[in-house]
Amino acid sequence: MKKSLLIALIFLLLGCVGGDDEGQNFGNIFEGTDGLMLNQEEHPDGWGRSECFACHPINEIHREDRTGTGVLPLEDIQEFVEQEGLDSCPICHGDNGVME
Repeated sequence: MKKSLLIALIFLLLGCVGGDDEGQNFGNIFEGTDGLMLNQEEHPDGWGRSECFACHPINEIHREDRTGTGVLPLEDIQEFVEQEGLDSCPICHGDNGVME
């Protein structure tokens, strides 16, 4: 049982990024075509996936102000994400192509 869980986890993580880091934007998030909102073109490997934390671990996101403004309240955002979990993602980043 544990072996199959480990294999599934490995495949999940391998599916998070393309071979050439396509879709990974580590610059100013507002420079994208839709700003904070995710779209299929800029987020191809994660588009349509609802488990954001599989590729974006909660303890690693929102640690740096990627808006270029330097005024983002990172501690407040981190606390909100920790409290709301995955439900916090669509508030700022849209539905990521996930249909309910």
